[in-house]
Amino acid sequence: MDPLLPAGDVDALRDAFVTASYTVDEVAEALGPAGQAGLARNHTVAADRALAGRGDPLATLVRLFVLQQPVAASAARAALPYDALARAGILAAGPDGVRATIDIRPYGDDDHLSAWVVSDHAATLDTRPGRPGADVVLGVSSASTTLARLTPRDEVGSALDLGTGCGVQALHLAGHARRVTATDLNPRALRLADLTLALSGVTADLRAGSLFEPVAGEEFDLVTTNPPFVMSPPTGERLVYR
Repeated sequence: MDPLLPAGDVDALRDAFVTASYTVDEVAEALGPAGQAGLARNHTVAADRALAGRGDPLATLVRLFVLQQPVAASAARAALPYDALARAGILAAGPDGVRATIDIRPYGDDDHLSAWVVSDHAATLDTRPGRPGADVVLGVSSASTTLARLTPRDEVGSALDLGTGCGVQALHLAGHARRVTATDLNPRALRLADLTLALSGVTADLRAGSLFEPVAGEEFDLVTTNPPFVMSPPTGERLVYR
């Protein structure tokens, strides 16, 4: 599997996030309670108001990756390793400015984990009639965080994340397992999970395949999985994450 970004560009992107203080706490402070509540309902109006007049790198990153908004090319270049991300297709220039093609946002929780999770953008932000592609990769949800809190955190030799998606469970497993394997039926999910893990300095053995096929005959001390629990629509589309 070819990584979405070479190692050197991953380091540059991580450095940009650190320099801009693109963290859970700083983003929450920038958006304020109203902005956060609006985003929880898939609306950006209050968050947009909270960032009004700001042109600093943190505001640029939030607009690009969280609010799915275009920014000026000069702002994107000031905040990010622009050329590397453009080559990778993570940033795309258009008539209205530069847009991010994927979602990269800070993540942290009760495990004192500080990371960035890579996924696809929500297709229906601000009630847009978007339709997710068949290979869309979902971000962190309440189901993700519930599973993370329920998973035992005893030290183990090996752990498996079955159907890793954006890689968030593998991030947690890396904190207490000496060896982490993550599988997914969706090759796109593995590429985004790879970037999730690389940005956080985590390594895992990523394998493509259905259910236990990629690890047939192997044993693990701990297995986590957040399997699909919503059916594909009745109109015939086969959505991998469903």
